[in-house]
Amino acid sequence: MSFTTDKLPSSIEEWFTYLNGINPNYINLGLDRVKSVADKMKLDNHLYSKIITVAGTNGKGSTAHMIASILNSAGVTTGLYTSPHILRFNERIIVDGIEASDNDLCTAFEAVYKAEDKNNPLTFFEFTTLAALYIFKSYACEVLILEVGLGGRLDATNILDADIAVIPSIGLDHCHILGNTTEEIAVEKAGIIKDSTEAVFIGTNIDSEAKNIIKEKADVNHCVVHELGGNLKYRIEDETHISILAPFELLNLEVPILPLINVPLAVGVVTLLNIAHKFNIMEQDIRYGLKKTKLHGRFERISSEPEVFIDVAHNPPAAKYLGDNLRLTPNKERYAVVGMLKDKDIKSTLANVVDCFKKYFICSLPGERGSNFTMVKEALLANGVAEQDIICSDTAGDAYDKAVAQLPKDGMIVVFGSFITVEMLLKDKFTNKNI
Repeated sequence: MSFTTDKLPSSIEEWFTYLNGINPNYINLGLDRVKSVADKMKLDNHLYSKIITVAGTNGKGSTAHMIASILNSAGVTTGLYTSPHILRFNERIIVDGIEASDNDLCTAFEAVYKAEDKNNPLTFFEFTTLAALYIFKSYACEVLILEVGLGGRLDATNILDADIAVIPSIGLDHCHILGNTTEEIAVEKAGIIKDSTEAVFIGTNIDSEAKNIIKEKADVNHCVVHELGGNLKYRIEDETHISILAPFELLNLEVPILPLINVPLAVGVVTLLNIAHKFNIMEQDIRYGLKKTKLHGRFERISSEPEVFIDVAHNPPAAKYLGDNLRLTPNKERYAVVGMLKDKDIKSTLANVVDCFKKYFICSLPGERGSNFTMVKEALLANGVAEQDIICSDTAGDAYDKAVAQLPKDGMIVVFGSFITVEMLLKDKFTNKNI
């Protein structure tokens, strides 16, 4: 689909129709195409912004949102770019804690469209990444926080050189693109470390081989490594509090919603910004920013009667984290509502939570990547779940209704498996609630 310059889309709905026509699932990694358009738009030169790039298998979104929330609390003009979204595309592009307006998006989409080489068209992610950078530049953001879409080295976000790189975890996901071992995947993730990168913060959920690759890349680029559990020491106090013990001390930081394990990475980043670049970030900004950080779909309670949680866990490491969280909750009857994409490791993902649920209400997902419920059922059976405890449905909404109908009064429902599963359920069953 193409337009003449005098007949471009005039509404956000028309632009989304155009963008969805590009095919959001199409991936064509490489930087030359997107760099060319960025150069034409003068978007690859954010001289007055500090760039924080966050890569990794899991924990990217929560870490990025915590950094942004702290900076917002300190009054630092901050642009946050994450993906995918759950309910609204606007969730992907945030300035100072506020989602991009439809008008801002329309203006940015038009600018990208006009600059694009129609003989070498951008992918969906490249197009939307340039739109985000356009908006951030228009608001003169002091700090940009860019969550990598896939990998790192050849991801569209990597057209900007990171001042600070963050890699919370590395696990086996997107193996058909990134590689079949954590070492191969680490090479792609470490691609965000450049000769201009001052420091890289790495999490605990990275095996020694992958860590060595990251450290080697950092060493070549004279980049300081801050390792969680190494020089960056912490202590988890309880389910919602964590203390940072070294190289600085901040005790009893409260984080009501998001994973505690990523807190020291976020605090480390803003502390480095404070020390090296003279941002005026106070301890009270860190505490308040962490306390008010919100991110949909990360073990998020969306209903109390019945008790319902949503989680976008869709690969083995994320499912393990979900299972660990569930085992900490009170012992009650739990039902799972699950739909997954067929290009994920469904069996290994579900293996991490099979002991957490009494019954599984499974569904098919739409689109070329969506799995039929039979694939999920086969994976559950292979993991030892009894056939009578697996109830099949065509949609997430139907699966949820069946789970609610059978749930004991004090039971819990957990919806997980994919961003799409969570999105479908929220739009079908919770559109009138303040989620």
